[in-house]
Amino acid sequence: MICVIALIVFGILGIFSATHREYATEAFDCVFRRVTLRPCQTGFDKKMRGKIVGKLFVRSPKAAGLVHKHFEVISWFFTILMLTSFAYSAYSGYNLVVLGTCDPADP
Repeated sequence: MICVIALIVFGILGIFSATHREYATEAFDCVFRRVTLRPCQTGFDKKMRGKIVGKLFVRSPKAAGLVHKHFEVISWFFTILMLTSFAYSAYSGYNLVVLGTCDPADP
């Protein structure tokens, strides 16, 4: 599910850089294919895995091996963490607009 995170991040960064627009387009194709229960054909997930593990390998080969082995689980964890963060941010924004404070327990 690295494609979902990459779509959001590269979609925002694509505003400023053409290389990030290409990544955002590949991530969109990958997400669309995953949502329709088809495999990602662009190889975007493998390309990002290679970049991440390659940079990590320079610092710690053991950590790079661990990340490479459990990459799908780690990407699911970060996807769930990102969606939870968006939900709490939306809830806080709603409380700010409606109640005038981000914390509804504080009068």
